[in-house]
Amino acid sequence: MTVKMGRFERMRNVTITFSVLISLSGCALVAIACSVLLYATGPGGLTSISNVILIGTIYAIALSAVLLVLGILGGIAAFRESRCLLMLCFLLILLMCMVELAAGVAAFLHRNQLTKKYFEENLTKYYTGDNGTNAYTKGSNSIMIKFECCGINGPDDFLHIINFVLFNPTHDVPEACCKRRTATKDGDILDVMKCISSERKFINTQGCFDLLGPRFELILYLTGGLSIWILIIEICVMIFAIWLFQRA
Repeated sequence: MTVKMGRFERMRNVTITFSVLISLSGCALVAIACSVLLYATGPGGLTSISNVILIGTIYAIALSAVLLVLGILGGIAAFRESRCLLMLCFLLILLMCMVELAAGVAAFLHRNQLTKKYFEENLTKYYTGDNGTNAYTKGSNSIMIKFECCGINGPDDFLHIINFVLFNPTHDVPEACCKRRTATKDGDILDVMKCISSERKFINTQGCFDLLGPRFELILYLTGGLSIWILIIEICVMIFAIWLFQRA
């Protein structure tokens, strides 16, 4: 009897520990999501230029909140040795695993929406210039100013954007591409006329995708690795929960 009780106590403590890890993983996930949501350019900077980034960020924030609740529930269930709470925890985590797997499949199917070609097509379709009012244009301008980059590949991108050419017939590039004394929206442009006339000395010539792509790829790898880690922990907690349920 003593051996069985000792084994039960150890398993209960392990379950509580893994439940805490679920909650901490949720906190790490929301930190990554908020870094994307507020990344350098302020609210909506990156999420306004891609629906996939926006949906993924919202999903990550919602998932982190659920993980926090599940971690607390799992810890309480194990500590109180409640068969009802243990079974509820098992079922909820099982449901979350199915949701996470579905989200993973959806992310894989829409992976082409994070490629350079996709961003080039969006720039051509939606970008209108410095005074554009749509969310895509505002987000693009914020990114170009903050990171001192221009277009997706460089200044030549704007020669092929019909909306930009129509609304800005005297501009070869938007003012968002111009070099400034400080990288802010209100920062003084070195020479507006020479910049919009496409004098390279006064333009940020590096494309935004080449500059930000590696950084965002790192965020994706971190998110993917964390998601796998969370899934493994959830499976462990389900196994521990059902073991405790049978012996509580």
